[in-house]
This record gives sequence, C-alpha cells and structure tokens, in this order.
Amino acid sequence: MNISVLLIAAYLPLLPILFLILRSGSFGRGSAGTFLKLFFLGVAAAVPAFLMEAGGMLAVTVLMKVFLSGSREESLYLISAVLRYVLVAAVIEEAWKHFVLRKSTWTQMTMETVADGMAASAAVGAGFSAVMFLAWQVSYWMIPADMASLRAGMPDFLSAGSIISFVYALLFIPAHFGLSGFMGALYGIAKGSDQKSHSGRAGFMLSMSYLLPVLLHGICAGMIGYGLSSGQILWYILGFVAEGILAMVIAITLSSARDAALAAFAAAEAVNSANAANAANADNTANADGAAYASSAENPEAPGTDTTAETGETGFPALEGPGGLYFGTVEDSAGTGADTGSDQGVIDVDASDVQDAQGGLLEMNGTARDYGVPGENLLPDHEMDNSGGF
Repeated sequence: MNISVLLIAAYLPLLPILFLILRSGSFGRGSAGTFLKLFFLGVAAAVPAFLMEAGGMLAVTVLMKVFLSGSREESLYLISAVLRYVLVAAVIEEAWKHFVLRKSTWTQMTMETVADGMAASAAVGAGFSAVMFLAWQVSYWMIPADMASLRAGMPDFLSAGSIISFVYALLFIPAHFGLSGFMGALYGIAKGSDQKSHSGRAGFMLSMSYLLPVLLHGICAGMIGYGLSSGQILWYILGFVAEGILAMVIAITLSSARDAALAAFAAAEAVNSANAANAANADNTANADGAAYASSAENPEAPGTDTTAETGETGFPALEGPGGLYFGTVEDSAGTGADTGSDQGVIDVDASDVQDAQGGLLEMNGTARDYGVPGENLLPDHEMDNSGGF
C-alpha cells in the first residue's frame, strides 16, 4: 500500500487523542505547557528507542538463522515472536517511555489522582508513537527490495498485505495511547504513595508500572507478529481487538475522570459558599418580618461592655431609618451621639422615633429601660414597655 495512505491512517486518530489528553485537565495550571513538554519528550525518546529496537530485531534474525536454522517452522514463528516483540520491542519501547515519564514528573509534578498519571503518560506515548511509526515506514521503504535480509529483520506488519497494513497503521498510535495510559495508571498510584511517604508501596507500584505494560505490550504485539508470520488469521485479529479495547478503556477512563473531577469541584464550591453564608449570618439573624434581633448590643472588641461613648456604635452594620434606635447603633433621639447606656441604661425613644417592621422596630411611645444593671446592654429577656418588642 502507498506510504502516504498509511501515514494518513496512522495520524488520523492522533488529534482526537491529543485533544482528549489535554481536555482531561490533569496537568494543573499551565496545562498546555506541561502537556507539550511531555509530548515532545516522547518524540525525542522515540529516536534512540527506534535505533535500539531496529538493531535488536536485526540481531535476533541473524541469531535465529545461525542457531535455529534446522528447527521446525512452527517453532521458529513462536520463538521469533517472543524474542522480537516481547524481549526487544516491548522491553525497549516501554523502558524509554517509562524513563521519560519518571524523569519529567516524579519530582516536578504533583499527582492528585490516578487520572493525572494516565494523562501524563499518554502524552508521552502519543509523541513517542507518532515518531516510531514514521521511522519504521521510512526505513522500510528506503531499503532496496533486493536486500531481503535487512527487511526480514523488521516488524512483520511492514511487509503485510494492504488491508492488514492499513488496520495496523490505524491502531498503531491508539495502541500506544492505551499502553501508556495503563502505565500511567500504575505510575499514578506509585506517585500518590510516594507523596504520602509510603515508600515501600511506591517502589513496588513503580516497578509494576513498567513490568505490566511490557507484558501487555508483548502479548498484543506477539499475537499480531505470530499471526502475520505464521499466516494464522485468528492470532493477529485477537491482537488488533486487544489493542482497540485497551485504547477505548483508557479513553473512557480519562473522560470519566474529568467529569467526576468537575462534579466534585462544583460540589465543594457549593459547600464552601454555604459555609461562608452561614458564617456571615451566625451573629446577625432576622425574623420573618425582617426585624433584627441580635442577642445583645455590645462592643465585639470587648464583649459584655458598654457601647462606644462617642458614637454609641455596637459594631454591627447599621440600618438606615429615622428612629432613635438603629440596628447597629444606639443613640438618643436628639441625635447627639451621647452615650445612652453607660450612665442610666435608658434609650430615649419617643413617638417620633418610629420605624416600620422592615426597619427593625415596631411603633412605640415610651422608653426602653435596662431593668438589670444600669449601663449594661439590653438582653432578650429585658422588656420594653408598650409594644417595643424586647
């Protein structure tokens, strides 16, 4: 098949994958910069990984011809698949991705959820696979057709039929996305354990975040490679299906993790707003008519003491109105600001000092006296004559 068609098929899923990773919001503030950094580190890691892998596969091919030339053909296919796709491809590729992920995030990035590790690792894997596929295609087509020995040392998908090559190209980047996401999930657990100072668990999960993806990569690639080399269709179909399912699971998990994080954030904001409102209204409440009824009118800086002599202020917000007693201020009806409580415990209220129900006072025609100790603040159990409301 034409290399241009294969490249289009391979890079077609790349943009949706990159959008999904970036949309996950797992990189915190400055997410675009962190994402690009991880992506291009994956791109850079693909170059040495490709060189090592190409050399390893060529070495396996040569060694098998030297030492296993007389073996049964069926056995050769299986041994070749294990050596080339597990011990060479999976080990080298996952090692470079894991190395980049750890070096760039272990101490430089805080991970609050497993999804953070998945997104970071998937960003590395996306850049890595984008270069790796191009490198294999270009190197294969640059080798002359008469150099069959060199082409034989390359992955089997490069020499497969048109349909298989197209499907393989279409799944190449999603497969690495799935494998990297799986690595990131385990890596995220390890990172979270390290942040909580659980060093033993962190070390174990860090090892698993490399070994298990190697195993999964080897199984998927091995089934495809064995099926292509032996001509057994079932094996490479199973390999393709496994890669597709893995990519879908990681994509759904990342998307669900983002939705759950947004819902949790919204709930936390609602609780914080409610707590702030309750705290603001803890000392100043109102009855059904809107009339204020603080338990006492006192200086909040010195509870239990008389209000300020110069202004009569209680420290509570004042309500505007014509009356002599305001919610928040205590002064005589003449408006002099004289201290009405410190000497005689009397608030001078006459018929002109009337506020409606919304202002906090009912109509009254008398005086409000402190029947306790003169000069102390009015308390709820102290009475106001006529219809004063205390």
